[in-house]
Amino acid sequence: MFSGLTAAIAGFITHAISSMGYAGIAALMAIEPACIPLPSEVIMPFSGYLASTGQFSLLLVATVGAIGCNIGSTIAYLAGAYGGRKAVERWGL
Repeated sequence: MFSGLTAAIAGFITHAISSMGYAGIAALMAIEPACIPLPSEVIMPFSGYLASTGQFSLLLVATVGAIGCNIGSTIAYLAGAYGGRKAVERWGL
C-alpha cells in the first residue's frame, strides 16, 4: 500500500521537475512548508542528481530550493497570522 503511494509521489515529483525545471523545484519546495506533505527528501536528491549530470546547476538548485521553502513558510505564516483560529475551525487547516 505505502510502496504504491511512495512510487506515485516520486513519479509526480520527478515529472514536475523534468517538465518545469527550476520553477518546478521552487514550486515543489514551497508545498512542504505550507503544511502539505510532499517530501523534500525526494525533491532535492533528484534535483541534485540532475545537477550531477550537468542538466542543472547545483548552485541554482540549492538557491531555488531555499527560495521555494521560504515562499511556502511565508504562505503558512500568513495563513496563520490572518486566518488564525477561525480559519482552522472553519477549514481544518
